[in-house]
Amino acid sequence: MSLWLSIPVYWVLLWAASRRKRAYPLPFRFLEGAVLAYLCFLFLPPAFLDSLVWAGLGSILGITMGVWAENKYPDQGRSREFRSAAIFTAAFLFEVFSNGSWVMARGIIGGIALYCASSGLFPEGMSLKDTICTALGGVLGFILGVAICFL
Repeated sequence: MSLWLSIPVYWVLLWAASRRKRAYPLPFRFLEGAVLAYLCFLFLPPAFLDSLVWAGLGSILGITMGVWAENKYPDQGRSREFRSAAIFTAAFLFEVFSNGSWVMARGIIGGIALYCASSGLFPEGMSLKDTICTALGGVLGFILGVAICFL
């Protein structure tokens, strides 16, 4: 799957941003939009089709854990991007090694990853220029991610 390529690119962008001491909002949000499409159309639906109750509880628990982690460890530079990259990598590795089992764990990981992607696409307290770059990158990434998922 071509969306697997977004995770290494995300890590490379994170490394490049840390070396240059500045973030690149458009590429990060583009990749988060692509990952959001993957989560919405390929990662979470098998869990919900297998067991709606357990997958729903897992997703709610995962989103709650994402909110708790964001409040406990506020943004300090690129720490939000690092957390997102780590959970996206965990979601992709879980997809590879779980073989479609563990519905609750899939829901939890998917909920955390869904929260990370959504919080990156809908940030708080940014300037108008950064908000427009964020929105543009997220929308383009989501559209490309949906196209990749269904082609």
